[in-house]
Amino acid sequence: MKPRKGNWSIAIKLWAAMMILILGVLGGLGIAITWLFGDFYVNQKLGELGNDVVDISNQLTSQSSWAQRLTTVQNTKLKTGNQLVLLNRTGELITIRGNISAGGMISNIVPWNGGMGLNGSGGSGTTGWWVHPLLPNYYFSQENLQQVLSGKTLTIEALPNNNSGQAMLVAATPIGDPAEAVLLLGSSPAPVQESISTFRKIIFYSSLFAVFLATLVSLFLARFVTRPLLIMQRAASRMAEGDFQKITGVNGRDEIGELAGALNSMGESLQNHMDWLSQERNLLEGIVEGMSDAVIMLNAGGEILYTNEPAKVLWMESEGKVSGRKLQILKFLQQMLLQPIIPEKVKNLTLDTQVLQVALASTSAQNGVEGYVAVLRDITASLRAEKERRDFMASVTHELRTPLHLIQGYLEAIQDGVIPQEEEAEQIEFVLDEARRLAKLVNELQEMNRLERWKTLELRSIDLKEFMEELKHRYQGLAEEKEVDLEIMSMQGEILADRDRLLQVFINLLDNAFRHTPQRKKIQVDASQQKDKIQFVIRDEGEGIPEQAIKHIFDQFYRVDKARSRKDGGMGLGLSIVKQIVDAHGGNIKVDSKVGKGTEFVFSIPIDHEN
Repeated sequence: MKPRKGNWSIAIKLWAAMMILILGVLGGLGIAITWLFGDFYVNQKLGELGNDVVDISNQLTSQSSWAQRLTTVQNTKLKTGNQLVLLNRTGELITIRGNISAGGMISNIVPWNGGMGLNGSGGSGTTGWWVHPLLPNYYFSQENLQQVLSGKTLTIEALPNNNSGQAMLVAATPIGDPAEAVLLLGSSPAPVQESISTFRKIIFYSSLFAVFLATLVSLFLARFVTRPLLIMQRAASRMAEGDFQKITGVNGRDEIGELAGALNSMGESLQNHMDWLSQERNLLEGIVEGMSDAVIMLNAGGEILYTNEPAKVLWMESEGKVSGRKLQILKFLQQMLLQPIIPEKVKNLTLDTQVLQVALASTSAQNGVEGYVAVLRDITASLRAEKERRDFMASVTHELRTPLHLIQGYLEAIQDGVIPQEEEAEQIEFVLDEARRLAKLVNELQEMNRLERWKTLELRSIDLKEFMEELKHRYQGLAEEKEVDLEIMSMQGEILADRDRLLQVFINLLDNAFRHTPQRKKIQVDASQQKDKIQFVIRDEGEGIPEQAIKHIFDQFYRVDKARSRKDGGMGLGLSIVKQIVDAHGGNIKVDSKVGKGTEFVFSIPIDHEN
């Protein structure tokens, strides 16, 4: 019985909706058409009356005697239902004529309200009954009369003076200029009222038929709607038993169809949810596997649930074998779990020469901690860079402090008069030497900073023969002064390089060679092409470099003989700058040296190097 009640409820709702729609449309349409049709008819009829009364007035104006005019009025053919009235200037009736029916005419003249009127109480015809003839002071007021006498043609829808009875459509116009009389042409609106009444009856009977038809349609639709509801009711029962099979046979796009779609969505929700979880899992795995950091997921007991590929590489795990590094990392993580994690904990773990930054965070569940996620990042390089930065700053501070203290000491001694006056010039020269060393140090530091920050080269083609000749010309005088045999071999060809930077490399290397090569020894510079590179060799017969110092020779602020370097003005940055310039060109540099026999620097630069 519950479905039946629901069916009757649907039928009643459908029927009520149709009734409201049909009655609203037909009622509104009837009212609108009644108003529009009535207004249209009245305006059209007034226009016709105005044109007709002006035509008749023109005929009467053209006649000179009133006898002719009265004859013309009596002979004028009028449309059924129209009345023609002639008034004098004071509004008194001269004559009245009306075509009431196809066979009757109103033409008798009798006294009426002080004038001439119709003999009889009215007439009947196809257009209905006249309650009153069109008489002055009844439909036509003195105000209307004065407007017409002023020369205007007037068209009005007039009611009787007592505001009761039948309305009249009246057109009035003057006869002659100035006005000798007033001519009125009137008509009853009864025909349009009869048409409107007929139309209202049509609307009424149409509404009754629509109500009957809507009742039948609503019953049919209720039956039509019941079927998909029964299908969905059975489907809901199946879903209650765990069968989420899709509903078929309900394809509508209305609310019932939406309800069927909602039930189908319920049936598909579990599968969709599983698919979504699978996609999210794949996405998460893709992100985790794509990370460069090692990721390890642990359960609440500290057991490993998941590791990404970088984690396996980190502890060097092979198939079927657990490495000692893995056990060491796992033990470290389990120790971290023993301490509070709010919201995460970060510690460093050292494995041999490798330093790992370990960040551990918990994953929460409603009933407590569900597990942990550990991210391990190799910070060995960053720590090494930080140490190098600190060492560099310490070296710079030391290199600056020593000459500054010397300068300060000598200047204070001169100021206090401790140094004899004849020795002041010598001490001032020493102070200037230390100041020059400071300036050189600052310039070299700026050069290193510029190379490290921008590494920008102004590449251009360099003629090697011309370049080597220029280098020979630059150092020929120094070689003669030092009594050193200088041999610079030239070669044909070109190289794409930064000319100023390349010259700086040779200046640093040759200055070192001249500084450490005694008299009557040899310094050689050679250039040759090795495949796609140009190889340069600077060889001297100097004192050589100890074997243990060779691996540090390109380090910043490294000096083999610190006392001699200070005497010669060296800061230990020249060879470091040389290596940076060669590296910026995409080349490489190496050194070979034996104590007492000499040193050989070999560096190569690509011929067509590009930034």
